[in-house]
Amino acid sequence: MTTIHRVTVVNTGQVIDCPATRTILNAAILAGIDFPYACATGDCAACVSELGSGEVTMLPYGDGALSQEQRQSGRTLACRAQPSSDVTITWLGRARR
Repeated sequence: MTTIHRVTVVNTGQVIDCPATRTILNAAILAGIDFPYACATGDCAACVSELGSGEVTMLPYGDGALSQEQRQSGRTLACRAQPSSDVTITWLGRARR
């Protein structure tokens, strides 16, 4: 059985369910949230977000998309972040139009 975590997307105020095996970006898109992204593979940084609370496990991503310093300061890539607890996240990019 997969653990489900609650993800609060601050930009929209929505709270969504996200399985621990799914990325936050994927769960947001499935919930109808216009979360900004481009590549969805961790190479472009369009989905860079501020992790306000909670913990995530990161899938592999490109070094140019998120530096170690950014990660240490609370930044994450929604396309590579899988929740390992309930999470509050704010995207820093612009929503697609």
